[in-house]
This record gives sequence, structure tokens and C-alpha cells, in this order.
Amino acid sequence: MNYSNICVLGTDQRMDYMAQKFYDIGYDVYRDIKNCTETSIVVLPPPVGDVAVREVLPFLVTGQSVYGGAVSKAFICECENRGIDVKDYLKWDNVTFKNANLTAKGIIKEAEGIKNINQNTKCLVVGYGFCGKAIASQLKALTNNISVLVRRKELKSDIEATGYGFLNMKDEYIDLGEFDFIFNTVPALVLDGHMLQSASSSNVILDIASSPGGTDFSYCKEKNILARLSLGIPGKVYPKEAGEIIADAIIYDLNSI
Repeated sequence: MNYSNICVLGTDQRMDYMAQKFYDIGYDVYRDIKNCTETSIVVLPPPVGDVAVREVLPFLVTGQSVYGGAVSKAFICECENRGIDVKDYLKWDNVTFKNANLTAKGIIKEAEGIKNINQNTKCLVVGYGFCGKAIASQLKALTNNISVLVRRKELKSDIEATGYGFLNMKDEYIDLGEFDFIFNTVPALVLDGHMLQSASSSNVILDIASSPGGTDFSYCKEKNILARLSLGIPGKVYPKEAGEIIADAIIYDLNSI
């Protein structure tokens, strides 16, 4: 099907820049679901959940294509039942990789707003997925004292080959107190009370894992450890770049159909 119009919903700046990107390359762009037709592509902001089920689904028809981020199982199920094609752009590797770089840029900027990072600053990155790799890589421009904490010991050679220190979560004791900054990317409670026993008020923990994060924030508050949960950095801090990343990925997908 030849799609000529796109309905971009959501009021945050990221969606504004996304709509502008579509408009600039020649699409008719609507911002109200009531203007949507059966040939419209619909783009939803993350997360796509109960509100979208109530307020968007009634306007969609069989055969329509919907793109959303962090799409709930309930929305996917409803779309499948109605013959509506739904895709989660936040699960695409090209979006994930670029968003990870924006996230790394933003969380390091936040860290430097707390205290300066220099060659003597010791940093620990927890997790070595897209975001963990991006944070560690961007930290290299500021300090050589970077370690990575993971569960999988088979990652040791890759981590050390990149010039980072390797730590295994399964080790009996990990001295978190030696690090100035701890960046958590793991969406599970890895920095729990037991792990944090070696931490102190000199540590700064910045957690970007999906809510509720991977840090015991209550423990940190009790022990006077500065710990922050920083979510949605690309959309909040770099809305233009984030919006254009998603728009480009959707355009590529449409051209592949």
C-alpha cells in the first residue's frame, strides 16, 4: 500500500520533531487521531498502554499499520484481534543503538553536573548491553579508570580487550566503595542491600534502568548514598535527535514494505 499520510500522536517535543521530519520529506502529517483515515500510518509515543487501548484503538481499522514504543501486551493483543499491524520501534536494533548513545551522553552530562570526571575518576558500569557499552565507550574520553560489572564471565575477554576492568556479580565480595561513579543499566535489583554494603557516601549511583531501576534506593537514602533514577533521557534531554532517529527508522521500515 502507498502511504501518503501519517498521524503522529503525543505532545512531547520528541513527537513534534518526529512529525516535522515526516512533513519535511513529503508526508501529509496529522496530529489528531480523529483526522486519521484507513490509509494513515499511526505513530504513538511510548509507552503504549491502556490509554492507547481506550483512546486510539476505536479509530483504527483492519489492515492499518501502527508504530509505537514500549508497546504493552494488551495493546498488541487488541491489534492482533482486529487485524491491525503493530510494530515496536524501541525494539529495533538501529533505534536501540542510537538511543543508547544519546542516553550515555545524557547520563554522563548529569554525572559531571554532580562532580567533575577526570583521569583519576573511577567509574563502574553495571551491565554490558547497548547502554552499558555506550556509557563505557563515552567515558573513555574522560577517564581510563573504567570497570564493568556483569553476570556472565564469558564477557571477560571482550571487556578486558576494550581496556576496561572486569568484575563478576557472582564474586563473593565487590568493593563498590572504590568507585566515584556507578552507572547501572540492568533492569533488575542488582545493586541491592548486600551489594551496597561496601558503598559509602562518597559514591554516586546513576541508574538508567527501566522503572523501578536496579538499585535499592531506600538503602541508599538510609546510608546517605547519592542515588538517582534517570529515565527517558533521549526524549527528555535530546528530543530532536531522538525524534529524528525514530522517524528515520520508521521511514526505512515503510520503504521496505
